[in-house]
Amino acid sequence: MDRYELLKFVHVIAAMIWVGGVLMAQALMIRARRTGDRAHTAAVAAHIGDLGKRILLPASLTVVVAGFLLIWDGPWTLGMEWVWVSLILFAVSLVAGIGYFEPEGKRLAALLASEEGAFAEVEQRIARTLRLSHLDFLLLVSIVFLMVTKPGV
Repeated sequence: MDRYELLKFVHVIAAMIWVGGVLMAQALMIRARRTGDRAHTAAVAAHIGDLGKRILLPASLTVVVAGFLLIWDGPWTLGMEWVWVSLILFAVSLVAGIGYFEPEGKRLAALLASEEGAFAEVEQRIARTLRLSHLDFLLLVSIVFLMVTKPGV
């Protein structure tokens, strides 16, 4: 196995962790909401937030770093359309994660853990966050599609 193949392996494994982790987080939150148990939903929200910081963010950064190294080592360039579109989609997902999902997850976990937040408001916020998370997941799937098909090559 040469360096390029090793980098490609790391790139793909990290992408699997990232995309699969986002899908699993969504599934867990949907299941937690269905229980109607605020404490359980709060615990799941807190776990998802921790998962995002400890696993999903490092996996996403590993994908990007390995991707840049693959461009450097391989036949690809930053000027290729599928590369820069993927980087733009990654940037959108990263900004959404850091700027919205992480702080909103903390707010939701706090609201769910306390009795201060009206349950209807909390449910609306969770539903909005899940809808946005589904859009983020579609961004990630789009990136995977571009990486696999490499349109224009």
